[in-house]
Amino acid sequence: MKSIKRNPIQSDLLPASQAALRSCLLALGIALLSQASPLRAAELKLASFFGEHMVFQRERAAWVWGEGDPNAKVSVSLGTNVAATTVSAEGRWQLRLEPLPAGGPYRLTVSSGNRAFTFNDVLCGDVWLCSGQSNMQMPVKECAHAEQEATLAEHPKLRLCSVAKNSNPKPQASADIKWRTCTTESAREFSAVGYFFASELLKDHKLADLPIGLIDSSFGGTTCEGWIPQAALSDFSPAELHDSMFGIKPAALYNAMIAPLGHCSLKGVLWYQGESNSAHPETYPRLFSMLAAEWRKQFGDPALPFFVVQLPEYVRLWEGFYWPWEREAQAEAVRAVPHSALVLAINTTDGFDLHPKQKLELGRRIALRVRHDVYLDDIVACGPVFQDAKVEGSVIRVRFDTGGDGLASSSPGGVQGFALAGDDGAYHFASTRIEGDSVLVQCAEVPVPQTVRYAWAAVPTATLVNKSGLPAAPFRTDRFPCANVELQKEPVTRRVSTSAYNVLINGDGAVTSLIVGDAQFISNQPGMAGGSSIPSFWGPRSLSNIRDLGPRLLSCSDDQVTLRMAFEEKAMEWGITNRGKDAIQFQLALSPGVSVADSNPKGRVILKQGNAVLAVEGVDSVTNSAKGEMLVMQIGGATARSLRLQPSLADLPSGEKR
Repeated sequence: MKSIKRNPIQSDLLPASQAALRSCLLALGIALLSQASPLRAAELKLASFFGEHMVFQRERAAWVWGEGDPNAKVSVSLGTNVAATTVSAEGRWQLRLEPLPAGGPYRLTVSSGNRAFTFNDVLCGDVWLCSGQSNMQMPVKECAHAEQEATLAEHPKLRLCSVAKNSNPKPQASADIKWRTCTTESAREFSAVGYFFASELLKDHKLADLPIGLIDSSFGGTTCEGWIPQAALSDFSPAELHDSMFGIKPAALYNAMIAPLGHCSLKGVLWYQGESNSAHPETYPRLFSMLAAEWRKQFGDPALPFFVVQLPEYVRLWEGFYWPWEREAQAEAVRAVPHSALVLAINTTDGFDLHPKQKLELGRRIALRVRHDVYLDDIVACGPVFQDAKVEGSVIRVRFDTGGDGLASSSPGGVQGFALAGDDGAYHFASTRIEGDSVLVQCAEVPVPQTVRYAWAAVPTATLVNKSGLPAAPFRTDRFPCANVELQKEPVTRRVSTSAYNVLINGDGAVTSLIVGDAQFISNQPGMAGGSSIPSFWGPRSLSNIRDLGPRLLSCSDDQVTLRMAFEEKAMEWGITNRGKDAIQFQLALSPGVSVADSNPKGRVILKQGNAVLAVEGVDSVTNSAKGEMLVMQIGGATARSLRLQPSLADLPSGEKR
């Protein structure tokens, strides 16, 4: 058992998030101090985008660029392709190599005068840019353990490229960019959506030997306008543009994370973003249209495909809005941008996690759409698509384009998720019947229906699919203004009451109240400052798989962590099992007014509130934060530890008071 240590914290942020956040803020500070300036005479350099293990887009001209001494000659070779150019007076150079078919490995060589350098293991294949905010950034190692076990593998021809997270007020020519061969370890650190997408593509026998390059240029908490060049934002008023997290200004992410990619050729873009624009859905279609136009201009492809992930379920208000309205804005944006497609994330998560761990199915759906739209496979690639709705007396007939795959329900209870409204605009859930490629919708409370909605909720009960199991997208036929009132289901809360204590466990598996006598020992402050929690970069882990193991036993878990609580009349035993590879931290936020006595160097803490006492055994440290004190226990990978909590109403011994 470790001795108890006091560890003052200078911030009230979650401990597991601090290192990552501190790195982000430091990088941003450095970036903000730097300014893009004309290049000076310099020795031969190649742009940061190029490196060993990289992938050039097959069958497209390959642009190569860098810096050098003014007026010097530069020669570049890739396989049998050779080209030469002269460095400009500003010290920049770029040249174009003729297209190559899929293949390799090749050697990329750059020389000028008596200087030369070489990059080996370069392939030609298809290059995909993966961008957006935190759900695109989320790495494989943060996903469901079962998904990791099912997919992690060595893929020698799959190459993973990461662009360091940064921002800058001016467009940058370089960034910290790294290419790696896909191993189980490099995949664990890479974008889960991107990796699962590529893994699904490689299952297609026609693509199994095709080299694929994935470029992850994503940054959590960022708005769409952060990824658009400044000049293109002049059509928007200042009130229509908003900063990203960390105070990142519009265009600053484009400057630091897209501009350095130069004129590289791409096969397509995977875009998963929208959460941070959900407070202003009315501007999203224009913003995304501008982003697509500017990126197509930069990468030299006016028909560059965009595959846009529509937001999945999420039960809570985000930026003051529920997500149906942002989903609608995403759908409108895709309809307005040629050569783009919507990929549904709905029905992949329970909706209680802002960063759902289930990303494998989403990667599969993107791959299906890409195979159909880009690789021209004759497959069913999306769910039923709404065509029109026609009032037929007391029924509304809703027609769908099923692609010949028919309609079905994902639930034995039939098709759910439709609602009807009359002239008053008040919606009522409706009954349904499938008839060919139509759904007949009817509701006794709405005898004269006028409009229909489907899956129009933050976490809808939506079961309409095609016979391939792919879901239909949310839609509505009314044009009522946005209304942010919903009846939302909440996870079940458990309460345990004995003569010695009262405990409350919420639906996320967090202990939110622990009362001894009349004294509250756990902070119930909203947000991330209260209750028990296991922090991660994405916020507290949700242990929402809750099982009643017995009259006095409760288990709260996700795919890697289990909190098992055994309740006795006078005491409790909490066991935390970490089945994951990485260490975690279990913490318990103490209510204001609780005093702490370090009574024992072997992990025993005495807490006092009035005449109520709680002895806790198994603690590693007590930390101080702006929100109060916190008990902390570290649990290593593949490790289990326990806490014993003993409440009483006895006074503290005089020697333990402080």
